[in-house]
Amino acid sequence: MLEGTGRTIAHLIEPQHLFVPALVDVFAEAGLFVSYVGAVLDPRRLLDDQPDLVFVDTDFVAEPLDVVRLARVLAPGTQVYVYASAPSDAVLRAFSVAGADRVLEKSSDRREIVQGLREVDRLRRQRRE
Repeated sequence: MLEGTGRTIAHLIEPQHLFVPALVDVFAEAGLFVSYVGAVLDPRRLLDDQPDLVFVDTDFVAEPLDVVRLARVLAPGTQVYVYASAPSDAVLRAFSVAGADRVLEKSSDRREIVQGLREVDRLRRQRRE
């Protein structure tokens, strides 16, 4: 949450580096500032930053449920969003049980993704009122 910044801070876990610029652009459109990008979750950085959002692209992440659980434990006030390709109902339940606040499907259009990300900013503002 990087107190005093006035910005909604996000950590982006994206193992496919080719997609990082496009996702960072979507985050910027939604009004979020990406302070960390990595192929894996950095526990030390997560503890230090306590971002408003941890956004995990689950494709090619080893043990995505464990990543969600770890994010939830290390940053309990953080929104955890999962970005997944065509998740089944069982996968959606598993992410929810692991601690994900929301699952965004990769088939969603840009507008839907931006709307979902704006919800994080809205929640951050509510917490600070």
